Amino acid sequence: MARALVVYESVFGDAKQIALAIAEGLATRLPVDVVSARDAPAQVSAEVRMLVVGGPTHAFGMPRESTREGAIEQYGAQIPDTSFGLHEWLDTVRLPQHTNAAAFDTRMDHPKLITKLDHAARTEEKLLRGLGATLAAPAEHFVVTGAEGPLADGEEDRARQWGKALGELVAGRRANASS
Repeated sequence: MARALVVYESVFGDAKQIALAIAEGLATRLPVDVVSARDAPAQVSAEVRMLVVGGPTHAFGMPRESTREGAIEQYGAQIPDTSFGLHEWLDTVRLPQHTNAAAFDTRMDHPKLITKLDHAARTEEKLLRGLGATLAAPAEHFVVTGAEGPLADGEEDRARQWGKALGELVAGRRANASS
């Protein structure tokens, strides 16, 4: 049975909220599992037809050990192991052939110059392509109001709608493949 898997990294809980909302949208078309990168499988099941990955933007990209440590020092973040997150999972995971994938990140929408620079989702997409995944849709960015959040109004609803659209896209691809 075709399934979806949402894997996230979250420092202050905002990316987790987005991951859960995306999963709600996906669940209108596919059964969905949601896991943190720390708990994600090393080998993704062949049943997974849609993999969605995402996390916060730290220092213009995906979190890494030094930026996780900085979040602890600067903001008091609760991160039990700063050496492992979404980037490290994507560096080691094995995907089945023909996995559809999509990426998201959370980020602030100011200052405007900074928001035009690289973001976590861009690196996530690069790593997914390197694993042989097919990007089913362009990355989506969800806005937080500050470094520690919270999410901007309406972002969870937007994530739910995006998840629903991803589910419909994959369900449509499955139907076309069996025709």
